Amino acid sequence: MKVKFCDMDDASNPLNGSTIRDSRRLLQILRGMQGREPFFCELEGENGYRLDVGLAATFGCAQYSHSEGDPPYLMAVDSDAKPEDGYKEFFCQNMHTSVPARHCLPLDVTMQIAAFFLETGKPSPAVSWEEI
Repeated sequence: MKVKFCDMDDASNPLNGSTIRDSRRLLQILRGMQGREPFFCELEGENGYRLDVGLAATFGCAQYSHSEGDPPYLMAVDSDAKPEDGYKEFFCQNMHTSVPARHCLPLDVTMQIAAFFLETGKPSPAVSWEEI
């Protein structure tokens, strides 16, 4: 499968609109943006689904949904998180977006979710998903 990349916080990103066909290339791109403030990017699959990926230096998050924006919206879940862990902030269109810490995962896991989506167009079975 292939995905179309969109930086949801930086409209001037030269990678916006680019097609990615290889998970190694996808991971290279995502790792190259780790130094930024936490932000969201979108991977739009050719199968009618998309994966919104939140990236930070050491953690991330992932939401799987229809490309048209129709529900259901599935968020990957960190089963070890506690309610008192609060929220993490990501930028999306120059605005802070709060994500419950229970939906934030180690960066390695987030990268694996993105690679699995590129390869299959489906949510990764390596994590639990929760409808929001």
